[in-house]
Amino acid sequence: MALGETVVEWERVPSYFEFIVGIFRYVVESFNQLNDPDYDFPRGTWRDMKNYWHFNTSCILTILLMAVAWTVVRHFSTEWIFKPVGKLFALSPHNQMKMPESAWKFVYSSCVWTSTVYIVCLSGRYQFFHRPSTVWDNWHIDEPVPIDIYILYIVQCSFYLHSVYATLFLDTWRKDSIVLLIHHVITLVLVSSSLALRYQNIGILVLLLHDICDVQLEFTKLNVYFKIQGGRLQKHHEHVANLSFCIFALTWFVSRLYWFPLKVLYVSSQNLVDRKLSIPFATFLNLLLWVLLAMNIYWFMLILGFLFKVATGQMQEVDDTREYDVLEKIEKRTHYSSLQNGTYCSYEEILGC
Repeated sequence: MALGETVVEWERVPSYFEFIVGIFRYVVESFNQLNDPDYDFPRGTWRDMKNYWHFNTSCILTILLMAVAWTVVRHFSTEWIFKPVGKLFALSPHNQMKMPESAWKFVYSSCVWTSTVYIVCLSGRYQFFHRPSTVWDNWHIDEPVPIDIYILYIVQCSFYLHSVYATLFLDTWRKDSIVLLIHHVITLVLVSSSLALRYQNIGILVLLLHDICDVQLEFTKLNVYFKIQGGRLQKHHEHVANLSFCIFALTWFVSRLYWFPLKVLYVSSQNLVDRKLSIPFATFLNLLLWVLLAMNIYWFMLILGFLFKVATGQMQEVDDTREYDVLEKIEKRTHYSSLQNGTYCSYEEILGC
């Protein structure tokens, strides 16, 4: 080992059973705190917000201005870069319309996730991923946020504020768009609250474990859009899309359904009980994290649903089954297959096929 080299010690990941037991202990402890006769609810909660909430006007204005800036940058990058690229590669008109959204999200999520990996894992300043319990080391409500984490938080807050607007007015409307909108609002509340309450260490770990899936999802969709160019199938894009989707599904389970509950939720609950730490609004933020886990499970069920469609022959290729035009294509294919098998269909229905 070279002189001065830092040895990274990995913390043991608890089992799901230990996670469940730890959550139960935390719920019991939280219930006891809420029933504390010395705590005046809700006036005590309002008093705590005034005492502990570190979110000044300049920070709010910066986030608002950057959210507007993201919208402007997206517009011009779509018109000047992504749409011309779609025409250059002779994508189908339908894919030319959908590709810029995925390209924009891919560029943003790739840059931000790479920055997060560097700050959390490679800079040598933190061990949150390797040793999640260190998120509470030397924690204090008045401790200033490190500048690198602060900048990343401002960027993420502003982007999720932009994403709320984009989901409603810019993005393709999908069958899970309502869930996605709720996700953006909850994420915005979580990120801004963890910054204001100085829980940035655990918050940046949540971002690290979630953003990687966004990168892989948009990369997969881009290859789906680029596999037909000038009316010809580009086999390499099809193969990359298939491989990328498999990696995406595996990464989703590992990062959002394994590491997220066992590294983040366990530390935000059981670890507080072990350390006898009483921190403001921990129960509220944990509740939002649990809602986030429920959404992760919901989207993983959609992933499994896609795999089922592939296994049963309803789909022959990777596509976004959340989009209504894709669902319509699957229904027509299934309907046409039933006609070939001798199922009766009226003249109007045959024209529909």
